[in-house]
Amino acid sequence: MGFQPRINIHADDYGMVSQSNQRIQACWENGCINGVSVMVNGSQPALAGECPAIPAALHLNLVEGRPLTPSDQVPLLVRPDGMFAHSFFGLLLLSFSGKRKELERQLYLEIEAQLMAFQRLYPALEELSVDSHQHTHMIPLVFHTLLRVIRDRNIRVGYLRVPAEPIVPFLLEPSLYPTYRPVNLLKNIVLNILWQFNRRAFRESGISTAIFCGIIFSGEMDEGRLKKVFPHFCRLASRREQDLEFLFHPGAILPGEPFLDPDKAGFCQFYLSPGRQTDADTVCSESWQDLLRSVSEKEEGCAFAVLE
Repeated sequence: MGFQPRINIHADDYGMVSQSNQRIQACWENGCINGVSVMVNGSQPALAGECPAIPAALHLNLVEGRPLTPSDQVPLLVRPDGMFAHSFFGLLLLSFSGKRKELERQLYLEIEAQLMAFQRLYPALEELSVDSHQHTHMIPLVFHTLLRVIRDRNIRVGYLRVPAEPIVPFLLEPSLYPTYRPVNLLKNIVLNILWQFNRRAFRESGISTAIFCGIIFSGEMDEGRLKKVFPHFCRLASRREQDLEFLFHPGAILPGEPFLDPDKAGFCQFYLSPGRQTDADTVCSESWQDLLRSVSEKEEGCAFAVLE
């Protein structure tokens, strides 16, 4: 039958707040989510005994909430109130500043703390999977520091997300061009450029990854558009002999519910956006689950191990 890519239908931001946790867990129980990424510095990190069946990855978080390292040890990362100070682009700019060496030292402390915390939460995992909030691990200084912590602490990491989304599946569907948000296209360009600085170190690490989808549709992973690009991702995965990861954010926060950091208005707006409900509706849709199976059956050369 040839190579059988696994289709990972993944949810980020587990552990952020309890209400978001509950909505993500509902997508695991009633939908096709087959993995979650856990914020160990969230207000409600998942305990291994609470939901042991959900495959979990570390959602490295350097931009929201409080660090696990005492704030006086990571002053470049935090505001005066001890909360993370930067956005993705703020952290990227700081990584090219004259404070680069000191930033690297502080990043090492916090990345190490979060990896150790994740291992304590999930001690039965033989290999870890790692990604990051807002994809900050794609910043070259963060990426190389993460690999150095993994190596220094002899941590077995089997999977590292590479959110450098291929553009070809989207170019093959001209009818979707008007639906692409310019900000998402820009994010994807930036992430693909940064990936070029990380490729060699990643190859040398021996860690695996998957073809990724979740940037250009970010904020609204709706079933209609996914149905059009999904066959192209299938063919690409078969050709490259790689798995597929489709990223969703189904953990909405409703008005009046707590945020991890209410002072970060951009983050809060994203959590409140109707697109999060769209993501949840998609992964809980029976027709989407049927689509995963039917497309894999129809596409020549595609034989997928879907939803194990």
